[in-house]
Amino acid sequence: MARIVFETTIGAGSKEVFDALHSRPGIAGWWTEEVDFSGEVGSVLTLGFPHAAPMPFELRVDQASEHRVVWTSVGQFPPHWAGTRITWTLAPADGGTLVHFDHDGWASDTGPFPSAALTWGQLMTSLKSYVETGTGGPLYRRS
Repeated sequence: MARIVFETTIGAGSKEVFDALHSRPGIAGWWTEEVDFSGEVGSVLTLGFPHAAPMPFELRVDQASEHRVVWTSVGQFPPHWAGTRITWTLAPADGGTLVHFDHDGWASDTGPFPSAALTWGQLMTSLKSYVETGTGGPLYRRS
């Protein structure tokens, strides 16, 4: 099994980072503008990617607290995400919050894996910018 791991410190409290990871407006501010999400643990977070993916991604919210957010891929697309788990761990750090990101359960580190790792790196930068500045800059936009 392969996994993608990143860490960054965001100059904001864990509540602000959590809100960016666990709310429709938050996710729309840094990842994609097409978000369908009730906010409930056990619900499915549906993400559309205009001009980039033919089907939405579906992630079940397994855990959501100010210190940890866990999603499991439960949709049919993308097929290489099937059953993978995304974990965001938030911890206090000097001047903000240390965000540890882990996307685990990949069948292989070949094929689409390197491209996904690159995209997650871009998304970590987008998340950091969104939380620190309060202005949206999602990686995927409708127009």
